[in-house]
Amino acid sequence: MRSTRTFQRHWLAALLASLVLAACGGSGESPGSSDESVSRGSEVAASQQRASSINSTDAVVQSPASSETGAQANPVHKVSVDRRAAPSPAISVDLGPPEASAIEKMERHNRKGNGLERAKRVQIGFGRDMATTSSRKNLQQMAWNTTASGVQRASLRFSSTGAAGLRLGVLVQALPDDAVLRVYAEGSTDARETTGAHINSSIAANVQADGNSDAARTYWTPTTEGEATVLEIDLPAGRPTASTVFTVPKLMHQTVLAPKASLGQIEQKSECPGVTPDVVCTDPLPPVTNAVGSMDFVDGGLSWVCTGTLIANRGATQQGYFLTANHCINNQSAASSLHVFWFYRSSACDSTTVNPGTVPSFSGADLRYNKTEFSGSLRTPVGTDTSLLDLRDTPPAGTIYAGWSFQREVVGGSANYVGVHSPGGGFLRRSDGRLIGYGSVLNTYVFDGDEYFNVDTSPNPQSPMYQVRWTTGITEGGSSGSGLFAGGTTSTPRIVGQLWGGASSCSNTTASDYFGRFDLAYESGLVNWLNPGYKFVFRFYRPSNGTHFFSAHVPERDAVRASNSALSYEGPVFMVAPAPGNGLSPVYRFVNRQTGAHFYTINESERASVAANLSHVFTNEGIAWYARQANSPASGTVEVYRFFRRSAGTHLYTVSVAERDNIIATRAAEYTYEGVAYLAWAAN
Repeated sequence: MRSTRTFQRHWLAALLASLVLAACGGSGESPGSSDESVSRGSEVAASQQRASSINSTDAVVQSPASSETGAQANPVHKVSVDRRAAPSPAISVDLGPPEASAIEKMERHNRKGNGLERAKRVQIGFGRDMATTSSRKNLQQMAWNTTASGVQRASLRFSSTGAAGLRLGVLVQALPDDAVLRVYAEGSTDARETTGAHINSSIAANVQADGNSDAARTYWTPTTEGEATVLEIDLPAGRPTASTVFTVPKLMHQTVLAPKASLGQIEQKSECPGVTPDVVCTDPLPPVTNAVGSMDFVDGGLSWVCTGTLIANRGATQQGYFLTANHCINNQSAASSLHVFWFYRSSACDSTTVNPGTVPSFSGADLRYNKTEFSGSLRTPVGTDTSLLDLRDTPPAGTIYAGWSFQREVVGGSANYVGVHSPGGGFLRRSDGRLIGYGSVLNTYVFDGDEYFNVDTSPNPQSPMYQVRWTTGITEGGSSGSGLFAGGTTSTPRIVGQLWGGASSCSNTTASDYFGRFDLAYESGLVNWLNPGYKFVFRFYRPSNGTHFFSAHVPERDAVRASNSALSYEGPVFMVAPAPGNGLSPVYRFVNRQTGAHFYTINESERASVAANLSHVFTNEGIAWYARQANSPASGTVEVYRFFRRSAGTHLYTVSVAERDNIIATRAAEYTYEGVAYLAWAAN
């Protein structure tokens, strides 16, 4: 590589002589002639769809030691009801039976899709207003009793005729961190208990993410079985009862429990017995079963069921990341209300007896990442329908964090993919199928009073969903968010997507379902959580003049895809670091105000020279990302090669050795090879 002084002289002279790049955001030139380079670039992109160690991880089993350590800190836990110190309820609210219209509306929403595409989130409950306990004045006047240990305790009772279970919406204005809240079914000997600190933390997360509203400030209690539930609140001795200010304006009347783990009589919730097999009928039981959880949560004043999957990350420890669908949970308040039921399956094949090892979790989650299910248009196929949650308690011993790899699956092949899901919040069931194409959810329409979706199916590998046709089983209401697995019957299951929905049903078993693609969700944001320390650099190509645009900013990438039809998206080309770190240096991005072209440099002398001599042309946009200096290699790094096109004063960047060698061999009259600009990491 030339000396810095020679390089700067060449650089400044060439740029001042010719700043004529005519590409919006262009940052380089193609090595070939226009359309030929598009073909070559596409082939390179396709060849890069191979898994590598930096962007993959195997499944991990939750160890007993980790689970036991975490269990001590789990914020919602089981306790025995203190009958001797349980006061008579200071307030009792009996709502009687709900209006028939509420049940009819729920059933209408859940009815089958008549062969049309629809999402498969299912409703299991609805809110009922409570005037008595929605008054702050009424609750501030309720009686408090003192237990033998000096604890101050208040008790409230609620009932809703015909409910299979109840959840209480506690709207908190003020609650001491050392307060204790517990809830239990009337007559039960067991309760679920948590602290004011946990509730306050949950509400703070809601308010920060969703804004300061009543919905965000509502804590939804764990579900209790039956028509009546009791809420107890404890305050330490001497704590003024006026320090606790709350109302209970609404309860959730659940028509079924999700799941019915505590009932003596268990129903299999699948509407298609014999069509969608009981997962326990698989011999041996697929290990991936232990990665799947049945979900119960509150959103928009209604109670819902979906399915999710525990997923591994490449950090030092597993973080309890839980993958599901965006149309299931897409806001923090809903995530905070989450219940997850682990190992929820029958005790034997086709039995209605619950597995005695079922473990519930009532602690909620934090929403880390979500992407809509809609693509809007075929030019902006971004709708992977993805949500990544971070569970607030530790999954029980024996659960599995599903593995993954960043690669596009082969569509149209004979490989078998396994789906494990919880229809209706019932026992886990299994479906097997093949990838037959791609799909994009474009928009909704109303037919016969119900909402359905327009789904485009095409062979376009940029489409954000896989089209699946089942060979065994289907999916049903409540299956939304469930994982699709490669190697689903092995000890290293690998998740490739999560269920949006489709048209498959008991009466139409050959209809397609659609799964949001993991690989696209990973490059669009899951990488930040599942592989911390890396992010992708994306590449666009302009066929009209052979230029490229690079960006490591997902919103910028998506905006260009949506608004600039002259640029063709080629996908991620390499990886960089998003933040400073040991051995890393900043890579600066400049934009040419006359042409919109960008260039990048890790060289501090070059940055300073451009700022001093070309500030009237170039604007320093700051640090784009971090990488390693060319003379500081590390495990997994690849060389980023830089060429200078003398006639245009623009640069080409590539990590492809073949592309580099082709330019040197065939385009030396146009391009000057400037060597290795810096070191990054391979995208695949």
